[in-house]
Amino acid sequence: MTYIRILLGMIAAVALGTGLSSCSNATEPVQLDTVAKGSPALWKVTGTRPEQTGTAYMFGTIHILPKDVNWRTPVLEKAISQSDRLIIEVLGLEDTAGTAKIFTKLAISPGQPEIETRVKPSLRADLNTVIDKSKIPAFALNRMESWAAALSLASAQTNNLGLDANEGVEKKLVAQFGKLKKPIDGLETIEQQLGYFDTLPETQQRAMLTSVVEEAAEAKTSFEDLFNAWITGDGDAIIEISDTGILEDPATREKLLVSRNRDWAEQLDSKLQTPGTYFVAVGTAHLVGPDAVQAMLEKRGYKIERVQ
Repeated sequence: MTYIRILLGMIAAVALGTGLSSCSNATEPVQLDTVAKGSPALWKVTGTRPEQTGTAYMFGTIHILPKDVNWRTPVLEKAISQSDRLIIEVLGLEDTAGTAKIFTKLAISPGQPEIETRVKPSLRADLNTVIDKSKIPAFALNRMESWAAALSLASAQTNNLGLDANEGVEKKLVAQFGKLKKPIDGLETIEQQLGYFDTLPETQQRAMLTSVVEEAAEAKTSFEDLFNAWITGDGDAIIEISDTGILEDPATREKLLVSRNRDWAEQLDSKLQTPGTYFVAVGTAHLVGPDAVQAMLEKRGYKIERVQ
């Protein structure tokens, strides 16, 4: 389920906009065992061919963070100051009403089977527990496609950890570049990003739902492991984490990760054909391993240097 958690900043914004996800239900704050300060990985991309005149800094992010975390460093701030433009995964998430409308359009379909029938009988009691803790009405989940139900329940679990989408890295960077009056671009639309889940076969969607239920008890530990790997720049740990769960299935991995990385590499290659410096901030799972975006750019002739 970890890759789902990497996406939760975006999904949380969508779910909150629909009113399907609640605030933390905990009676007292959850104490997370997370590192308070670190230096997440940052790469510099430069061209080696005459037409490759642009430069990019590539920064892996987590879309939702605990409060009072210091992930900024002098190296990172220098890269931001040198950049002419910010590129993130998706623009427009601040429009919660519009985002919720897109989510509802894709997530709600007539004739869906009851949610409890979409997991094996031995998991139904656990599913009901997850639903109860989420505070999402069962009738709402019954109307959702399985991918949307899975993401909504996973988002509720994250909210119950006391995490806040307003603390997400992209949100902070968008505000910073906006204050500097520098342009901001997106690699995907909201509809396109949600559409990757919407077009998964039902068997893969139900695998997502099963994963959310089976790993509910480990939500806190899963987030802590992911966050600590990210903030300390531990790429090997991020690879190990992101290669589990739904991404163990090759078809799902191709759909949700590899094909998107390929598309982003093509877009960035096109942008880097003109002079300028770009600061690219995308989910950390997209920047690790042999299928990483920067690895694909390297195959196109770019020099990749880890600078943090």
